[in-house]
Amino acid sequence: MRIAFFLTSNGSGEEAPHVSAVTTEIVERLRSMGALVDLLVPETRAWDLANIRPEYDLYVLKSKTPLTMSLAGALTMAGAVIVNGYRATVLTKDKVASTAVLAAAGVPVPPSWTTGRPDLLSRLVNGAPVWIKPSGGSRGRGVFCVRTAGEMRAVEAQSDPWGLPLPLFAQQGVETSGKDLKVYVVGEKMWAITRPWPAVTMEDKLGRPAEIPPSVRETARACGRALGLELYGVDFLLSGDQSWVVDVNALPGFKGPVEAPAAIAHYLHQRAQGLYRSTGKVRRQLSEASR
Repeated sequence: MRIAFFLTSNGSGEEAPHVSAVTTEIVERLRSMGALVDLLVPETRAWDLANIRPEYDLYVLKSKTPLTMSLAGALTMAGAVIVNGYRATVLTKDKVASTAVLAAAGVPVPPSWTTGRPDLLSRLVNGAPVWIKPSGGSRGRGVFCVRTAGEMRAVEAQSDPWGLPLPLFAQQGVETSGKDLKVYVVGEKMWAITRPWPAVTMEDKLGRPAEIPPSVRETARACGRALGLELYGVDFLLSGDQSWVVDVNALPGFKGPVEAPAAIAHYLHQRAQGLYRSTGKVRRQLSEASR
């Protein structure tokens, strides 16, 4: 069976991909199980758009650059199987759309709004903090807190290169202990860590193992069902018995849970193996029918 990982460049100007320690372990485990694994950086080759066809039994969508997502969409339409799926990844990456979908599914999310004009949100600030987040952001980049109507009116609207307004995503702050509960999901398996926000040091990012309350476990499952995810992470804010989902990530770094790389490798191998067997069966049937 053949598996391809879509990865970003290592930034050195070369064609080599950026491969984290977690991804390295996953790839090594897959290869030890007999899979042929290639690491692809889409930006380092020219793609013939008239001839984009699945060349692998399974694609793993680790990179989410614009070119990677375009290719993932084309490959999906051509019949490729991708983890996580193209539609699920696009939906999850869009905080406005994903938050609306989660809220409609009954997932507890803080009160959230979107607009193209920050001044329209000034009435929402009544002493309670409001967090402003880029709709397509990640890793906490571009996130800041507004506490007064004056500060909200001073927030500058963002535009794309053509001058069209970008969506502003605002979320009401909630009282918590100051630490995130990050839940990681691989198929039916689940782990959690607590860590400070923002996570600065590697120790911060690895966090500390944590128990998963039953309500949080079910909410994490509900996020996966609502967004169509297989391998994902959910960020929770906790206050007593209450919890709120503030972010969902498709195939995050999985830093912290030591069991995660083995579980991910096993999951991907099973997915690819099922597809490989199915494809082989179809090929045999076609071969027999052509005799």
